[in-house]
Amino acid sequence: MAAQEPSPPSSMENNKPGFPKKILANKLEDKHLCNCCQNILRRPFQAQCGHRFCSYCFNRTVGSGPQKCNACIKEDIFEEPTSILKPGCAFPDNAARREVENLPAVCFNEGCSWKGSIKDYELSHEGKCEFMILPCPLCKELIRLNEQERHNERECPERTLNCKYCKEPFHFKNIKAHDEICPKYPMICEGCAKKKIPREKYVDHIKFCGKFRTPCRYHVVGCDMSVEKEKIHDHERVCAHEHLNLLLHYIMGMKVSLEGLQPQSLELAGHKAHELHQALRDLEARVSQLSTLPGPTGPPVQGVPSSSSSAAAPPPLPPPATTLPTSFTPLPSSVGAALELQLHSEKTKVADLGRRCQELEVKAGTFEDVVCVLNREVERFATTIEASNRQHRLDQDKIEALSNKVCCLF
Repeated sequence: MAAQEPSPPSSMENNKPGFPKKILANKLEDKHLCNCCQNILRRPFQAQCGHRFCSYCFNRTVGSGPQKCNACIKEDIFEEPTSILKPGCAFPDNAARREVENLPAVCFNEGCSWKGSIKDYELSHEGKCEFMILPCPLCKELIRLNEQERHNERECPERTLNCKYCKEPFHFKNIKAHDEICPKYPMICEGCAKKKIPREKYVDHIKFCGKFRTPCRYHVVGCDMSVEKEKIHDHERVCAHEHLNLLLHYIMGMKVSLEGLQPQSLELAGHKAHELHQALRDLEARVSQLSTLPGPTGPPVQGVPSSSSSAAAPPPLPPPATTLPTSFTPLPSSVGAALELQLHSEKTKVADLGRRCQELEVKAGTFEDVVCVLNREVERFATTIEASNRQHRLDQDKIEALSNKVCCLF
């Protein structure tokens, strides 16, 4: 019965190349090195040519088909088919594995004092050393394994946080931008000093907050005071005279502007209308001249017999060598059509300009009416205020007289 050929381990058994050379505590020997990755053998396999490979390196080498052994070529001992690497031509070298795994090892990470065998290194320390340097998967900064948790929670600029107000996730670098839009972010009312008002309810709060200061509604005419909402009526009552003065100055300025613009606009429109009327008259004159010009068959020339002469008349004279001069040149019909089109266009412009002039006059009249109404309102308010002031003085006089009487009684 033929012996069964050994097969290399599957990729599931081990998927790592050899151990790094710097973990070896003693002097390194060439027999402990993989002929492919040049690191310390990990689960060594021996090919039929005698050279050793890591199981991972051998599987990767023959995975794309039979390959020549580079070690045989380098040592000048290449011989077919012995030096051809292919699946099924290598077997696990357990003796070499025991020898390698019993070699003394140390951890090469800075600050780590671990010592043991290569077997212990593979089972309990490889990939688990707290001093191992790894790149952060988010920011790519190199950090130690024992600092990775703290880095991920407190230091990484790319870390993800959950907003403590709205619970939505965001990147740490965007924390300020999130605070500006977070609907649950606590706001402080500038009026009543109430705290922890969610941003989504802040607008409703200041809408009804009596302590919130708002610009006076007469700020459009010059009042620059900001007043608490609950005191806005008191402000308007106390400052009514100032508000009326501001309103009067504003209206008078508007009136001056309108009076300054109106003559300019009307004068410009009138000048343009005059130019268009003049151009229209010129075009009408030219069209009239063209319509009265004789055609190519004009009246007979004097001395030339007409077609109605009697048969007894002498035979007609031969035509002269040169034609009679004329005082005009007949124009083609296309020129007349073009002039008619231009005439129609100018008439349209004149009509449009006249309509615009009428609109300007109507607007000017409307503005004048508005100014008159506002002037009457200002005068009425001024009269009311004067009457109030007069009544106030009378009341003060009465109070003073009563006070004097009381003093006399005592």
